[in-house]
Amino acid sequence: MEVLIAGGAGDVGGYLSRYLLDRGFGVKVYDLKDKMPEAWGKNLSGYFRGDLVDRKKVEEALKDVDIVINLAWSFAEDPYIIFERDIKGHLNLLETACKLGVKRFVYTSTATVYGRAVTHPVSEDHPCLLEEARKPLYALGKFTAEKLCLMYQRERGLPVTIFRFWWAFGDTIGGRHLRNLIHTALENKPLEMVPGAGGTFVTMLDLAEAIRLAVENPAAAGQVYNVGSLFLTWEEIGAMIIDLTGSNSTLNLIPSARWRGPTFLNEVWDLSWDKLARELGYRPQVKIPEMRAMFTKALKNCIAQVKTEEKPS
Repeated sequence: MEVLIAGGAGDVGGYLSRYLLDRGFGVKVYDLKDKMPEAWGKNLSGYFRGDLVDRKKVEEALKDVDIVINLAWSFAEDPYIIFERDIKGHLNLLETACKLGVKRFVYTSTATVYGRAVTHPVSEDHPCLLEEARKPLYALGKFTAEKLCLMYQRERGLPVTIFRFWWAFGDTIGGRHLRNLIHTALENKPLEMVPGAGGTFVTMLDLAEAIRLAVENPAAAGQVYNVGSLFLTWEEIGAMIIDLTGSNSTLNLIPSARWRGPTFLNEVWDLSWDKLARELGYRPQVKIPEMRAMFTKALKNCIAQVKTEEKPS
């Protein structure tokens, strides 16, 4: 089967491309970047550089495609970019998929649509408190994209599956708050943490496997699934950072009620993937000790990147 990955030249898309190619899928990529990194771009059926708002180019890319996976998003906080580019591009994919008879459509959303975790663990029936999200416009945009997917299934018969996840990692891991903690450790300053706060990370391997299960299982059509691999607290991550950087920083634990730092570091995002396991047979591909080792490696590579950025030019 032929797959188009929109936004496929980033970390998640590159990993997913390799994963699907290794399992016999044909893969095309559509992205704003000039080209794929060489290690990821081998054996692609096609590479389309452009913006998804270009309906004609989207139609060209979707010719002879069986499955569309939309990873594309600007991550902007400007509502005009979100709704004039991200949502319009998403609509172009949905419309063209219907027009050309695409068999499956997968959309990768975010746990941010839940807004604020008020029940634990966070399952798919948790309310979507968009106005209470850390980035409400981002949450609204992604939730709108989800609802459009479900509407296109209901009204146009396009089989769609939506995945929500908190934070994915592969060979490395990004994120502003994580990088700020690394900078603090490199300066040998105390790392402040809220006991128990943290979230459910997903490995690139597990995210790719979940997507594969969805496109190969008709029961996934019309469903929203959380996906995750392991829960880590910020206290655990802080200890890893101190160890990997050789820092003299200390871990200072501050009760949640007294926390005055970023809200993100005072939240518990314990996503449940029970529904995905029950309906599609999903399970993390490796045991927790190996996942922790994978996370440590990703964190080590992130630290190396931060150190490189700090070096004078």
